[in-house]
Amino acid sequence: MAKIYVIDDDAGLLHMVSMMLERGGHTVVTINNPADGLQQIKRQPPDLLILDVMMPDMTGHDVIRQLRTTEGAENLPIIILTARSQEVDRKTALSIGATAYLNKPISSRELVEKVDAVLAESAPVTSKRNSITAVYGLRGGMGQTTIATNLAAALHRSTDHDVCLIDMSPSSGQAARHLRLKPESNWGNLHSHQKMTWNDLQQILTPHSSGLQLLAAPLTPQLPTAPSAKMVKLILSLLQKEQIFVVIDLPNMYNPALIAGLSMADVALHVVTPDPLSVKTAVYLDALLDNSSTPPKHKSYILNHSTPEVLMPTATVERGLGVRVSFDIAHDKNQARALARGVPLALTTAISPLPTAVAKMAEIIWQRAGD
Repeated sequence: MAKIYVIDDDAGLLHMVSMMLERGGHTVVTINNPADGLQQIKRQPPDLLILDVMMPDMTGHDVIRQLRTTEGAENLPIIILTARSQEVDRKTALSIGATAYLNKPISSRELVEKVDAVLAESAPVTSKRNSITAVYGLRGGMGQTTIATNLAAALHRSTDHDVCLIDMSPSSGQAARHLRLKPESNWGNLHSHQKMTWNDLQQILTPHSSGLQLLAAPLTPQLPTAPSAKMVKLILSLLQKEQIFVVIDLPNMYNPALIAGLSMADVALHVVTPDPLSVKTAVYLDALLDNSSTPPKHKSYILNHSTPEVLMPTATVERGLGVRVSFDIAHDKNQARALARGVPLALTTAISPLPTAVAKMAEIIWQRAGD
């Protein structure tokens, strides 16, 4: 999930491109003045730049030439998005340092696929490191555990790397049920004051037949403050060294575990459902986190239709949140059967809303691991 700058003097196009990319899971900053864009890039370079050619006072070519001689931006991936469609225009842009060349108008799918491809090509494999993804929200019943479990499964299936799923619920979590596992140990067996090692932690992980590892929640309810922030950070520090991917299903409450988990997460996925109470609760949680000392980085919203009923259209949810949702997951009628079987949909051949969405999330997380 990358941070992308888009520079164009057309306000309508900026809005459209921003909407396409945010729904593809990226964070977008739109800039309508190339000179301002240059200064912003020099202060805080993005992961990728999308740039028009014909703009007042300064062309896209001028911007590229300056960036290619600017320390810290000389290797910045740049996609030209322009109405100029002649082959000579494409060759000129590539010769002065553009990474890719696209023509207007463009479909959402074509744009997101090209952006993801350029990001993947621009990030060498050696730069990838172990990644932590947190799935969270303040309300139960939103399908948060379903998304976390399926995302972990999709990451393992698509990358064939080690993945650990952590169920941080202090009130008897459900991740083990989703995987039809009966863990003999859980994080309640750990003590934050002990000098924990990877071997200690490994002893309480429960393997799944798919290759996933689960750090389960205790069967009996714990104190609302459990697990402690110290324990969460210790667990994540150990897992981050040993597992390529860690997916945390965070507690549905504002407690030390939630704050600690988000502070260490590389990607934070905030789950909401299309109903007024869910949106209001999400806004309230955002305000709490924005005022905390370590607000989550690379935050995206998942609109999950956990039931067939839709109380609010997506556009209304987005207005309530004040941002666009990155993933809009339609109700998946296959999920009830998957839960009964104990096999996450992401591990099946089902082509339906949930596995399709989490496969896309997994692809983006893998491409941007280590950023």
